[in-house]
Amino acid sequence: MAVFFCLMAFYSFLVSFRYTALIDENYSLLNNYIPIDGIFMLLMGPSLYLYILLILNKSPEFKSWKILLHLIPTIPFVGFNYYFATLPLPYRISWFIRDFSIGTLETNLLNIILYIQIPVYLFLSYSLIKKQLLIDSKVSINDVSMDISWIKPFLIMNIAFVVISAPLCFYYANEKANIIIGELGMNIQFLYIFSKSVWNKGIFGTETEIRHRNSESLLKIDDQLAENYLETLTSYMQQEKPYLNEDCTLQYIAEQTGISGHHLSNVLNNKLKKSFSDFINEYRIEESKEILKASNDNNLTIEAVGFECGFGSKSSFNKVFKRHTQLTPSQYRQKHKS
Repeated sequence: MAVFFCLMAFYSFLVSFRYTALIDENYSLLNNYIPIDGIFMLLMGPSLYLYILLILNKSPEFKSWKILLHLIPTIPFVGFNYYFATLPLPYRISWFIRDFSIGTLETNLLNIILYIQIPVYLFLSYSLIKKQLLIDSKVSINDVSMDISWIKPFLIMNIAFVVISAPLCFYYANEKANIIIGELGMNIQFLYIFSKSVWNKGIFGTETEIRHRNSESLLKIDDQLAENYLETLTSYMQQEKPYLNEDCTLQYIAEQTGISGHHLSNVLNNKLKKSFSDFINEYRIEESKEILKASNDNNLTIEAVGFECGFGSKSSFNKVFKRHTQLTPSQYRQKHKS
């Protein structure tokens, strides 16, 4: 989310600078200016989507090469900016003036990419949030409880703005209209987030209950009640195997077992000395070990085993499996191959 805010700020600064220079006809300010604002706007979608994945405990693999796929739409923008930087100064200034008043083919083509990419990320993000809100409006990340109900109207507002602004953008087809539309969009988003953070300060976890693992700071539970909760939890995990679902969360387990989230967190931390993610991953690893031993003829790929056991990616499966067994899944399969 911090990256998202920074991208908004950089975009707003760049287009405001460009707008002021062209309105005042102070073209010398644009001598070293390159129109990279579109790149910042393209990165807003992925940053918001990855933020939502993080707060929903879906743990995107930032070190994986797959994260680079989010940068593919920026390639035409980077290519155009590289080409633009090699042009003579008089041509660049002339292009800025023409683009601002009547528009250019290059800008319209790049806008098509923008109006395809942005809705894709908005709808993906909306789908994730809508699904989570059916379970609970609060999520836990790093033992901090957060209310995510504000994100759904935020996404709906952005989707509506894109639908309304797209026809206007291509009707006027010049950078003056694009800048006004873009700045209006930034201001609406900022005002919404600012107002929500003022009246509901818990949206970023600033006024939340932090569940410390120190037993003295946790809500006290009677020992017998804790044992009953643990028995209920263990029985549910063994019979229903909710950990096989990648979207398994503490809130979901609490809802299905009838144990409050606070008590469930207490039982895991005090009785088992484990975080929720460690607790879930242990079940997933045990399940994957059985599958690997049973499929020693390699009829299942390592990635398929990981997905079947609730891991979102092959890299996260490998990392967690090695942490628990000191072996990679491939090494474990080879060791137990008969």
